[in-house]
Formats: sequence, C-alpha cells, structure tokens
Amino acid sequence: MLRTACTLALLTLASGCMSGDGMASKIRDTTSAYNRALRWGDIDRAVEYVPAESKVDFLARHEVVEEKLVVVEYDVVRLDLDRERGVAASRAEIIWHTDRELVVERTLVDQLWQFHDGRFVLVDERRAGGTPLTIFAEVAEDPHPYLPGLEAYRKEHKIGEENKYEKRRRKRRKKKQPDSVAAR
Repeated sequence: MLRTACTLALLTLASGCMSGDGMASKIRDTTSAYNRALRWGDIDRAVEYVPAESKVDFLARHEVVEEKLVVVEYDVVRLDLDRERGVAASRAEIIWHTDRELVVERTLVDQLWQFHDGRFVLVDERRAGGTPLTIFAEVAEDPHPYLPGLEAYRKEHKIGEENKYEKRRRKRRKKKQPDSVAAR
C-alpha cells in the first residue's frame, strides 16, 4: 500500500515536471489570485501584481471606492497565452453594486499580462463592456492612467530584445554554414 502511494506521488511529480515551463499554470494562478484579491477587497495583495512604478496610483484609485463597492461575483471568463512572447490576456466579469444602491451591475474587464522575472505582471487593464466602474480605465483613456501598457513595459525592461538579436545571429550562422546535404 505504501509502495503504491509512493509510486503515485512520484508519477504525479514527474508529470508536473514534464508539462513544460509551467507558464500556463502560472498565468492561471496569477489571474486567479489577483482577481480573488480584488473580489474580496484585498487591495494590498492585488497591488503585488502591478509594476512597481504603478503601485501608488493603483492603490489610490482603488482606495477611493474601497468602502463603497460591494463585489458580488468576480470570475475570469477567458484566458489566452502567447508562450513565445510571454504575454497573456484575460477577461474578468464582475457583478457588483454600491453600498448605497442595491442595483446589481455587470462589468467586463480585459487584462493584459507580461511574464517577467519568473512571474506575470499586470501591464494593462480596461473596461471591455458593461457598466463603467471607476477602478478600471476606459478604452479611450490612452495612455492608461497608471499602468504602463504592454509595449512600454517590454521596452523599459528590455523584454524580447535579446530574442530578436539571437534570432538574427542564428540566421547569419545558417547562411554562413554550407548545406550538409549539398557538401556530400
């Protein structure tokens, strides 16, 4: 019995290791934790997922509605991942009302994430539909009031640049190397 349990535990660990880099599970965990923190008003935990330079403004914007907003439900309804660029997009649906009005509202929010230094960072978040909610930027707000946006974040942190140059080097090496079949 103990032997079977140990074998199952080893197989479970091995299958987790074979699943690749774990980027898909990291984005699922990240979006779940971030949105759960927003759902329960744990802004101190939610701010951990935004870039350092955005934290003060993020906290200020959320503290304005902290006491007034009652979130009834908060679900991630879509999650897309581009493994090559380390970019993920998610959509959350928020069902909410204010403490003074019991009219239930619905808001859709699109979130954009960048994988950097072993974790996902929220680089953009905007209302995609439903009732406006002041904690989320509108599509027309360009640039975002406090988040850097994907391209600005990638540029500031030099994400993707090393890959661009490495690809160029590989192409040059291929051109310089004789074709092994033709050389025979």
